[in-house]
Amino acid sequence: MSGRPGEEPAQDGERPATEGAGAGPVPQSPGTAEEPEPSSTGRTRRVRIRRAAKVAVWMVVVLAFLALGDRWAVLYAENMAAQKIQETLKLTAEPEVHIESFPFLAQVAAGHLDHVDATVPDVPAGRVSVAQVRGSVDDIRIVGSLPSSVEGAVLSRVRGQVFLGFDDLNREVGASQVHLAPGTGKNTVRADDDVPVAGRNAEVRGRAHLRRTGDHGLAMTVRDVRLVVPGLLTYVPGKGGGLQLAAPAADKVDERELQQATDQRVRPDQRMKDGVLDALVEHPAVLKPAGVDPSLIRGLRKVQEPKVAQSMEFSAQLPDDVPGDLRLRGISVHKDGVRAELTGTDVPVGQ
Repeated sequence: MSGRPGEEPAQDGERPATEGAGAGPVPQSPGTAEEPEPSSTGRTRRVRIRRAAKVAVWMVVVLAFLALGDRWAVLYAENMAAQKIQETLKLTAEPEVHIESFPFLAQVAAGHLDHVDATVPDVPAGRVSVAQVRGSVDDIRIVGSLPSSVEGAVLSRVRGQVFLGFDDLNREVGASQVHLAPGTGKNTVRADDDVPVAGRNAEVRGRAHLRRTGDHGLAMTVRDVRLVVPGLLTYVPGKGGGLQLAAPAADKVDERELQQATDQRVRPDQRMKDGVLDALVEHPAVLKPAGVDPSLIRGLRKVQEPKVAQSMEFSAQLPDDVPGDLRLRGISVHKDGVRAELTGTDVPVGQ
């Protein structure tokens, strides 16, 4: 096929360019268009973000390991402190020690700790055992050079409680029948016991009073002791005491016979003093309708108030070698036992 004059023939597979005003640019196949290159500012920002994320992750990992090491150091220190307290106070049970100081290692390096709590069980205190001593210490100053030459510490402020449980006191005070419970008056304790009298059980009831003895001890004294045979009579031993029949029994006593036997006008529901009791022992028929045997009166009169009261008293004393100015303060009675405040300042330990 012949072309126009001056034109070279088209090669196989080629198409001649179209001439004319309507001819446009040659279309390109999809995907062949050139993409704009990202700016250098965007690439720099993304690189910085990735680097910051890596640094943050490594910081979290490092802080986690430091915190874990700090906690292990605290556990070790708590265990060593508990063993030292147990050894010093000769305790049968190991106390609980909690160090609330963070960061612990940094504070140890600086030579002080912020706060420590300790609970010490079963502290020997003379006749009885203190059920629990709980203490809270602020600002502990470490004495000596770290880490191997620590001589001890100074406890700047100590606050705590000494607790004596009624359950423990009931087992250890006097006879096994003694029962201690909160009294009706402020900081008073009710002391009850059982004693055999002429073949019957009489309830011993007394009013106990708590007081501090010095800076390290407390004691309980019992007063107003009386013996009660429920439903029958109440007997108060000692000077000024006497016998008083319960209402059901008093109603069965003939007042005229009572007056003839005692040469006194005594109502059976009133207290019968020593002279009246002597006459009643000699005239047992007067109280027989009430069910009162003369042997019971003779047995009651043999009960001595000081001896009964003494069997129910107790005292507790913290160890004499308590360091520093640790002292017992206020005493309060609660439903489960007796609590005394413990305070101290600048208490040396282990020096």
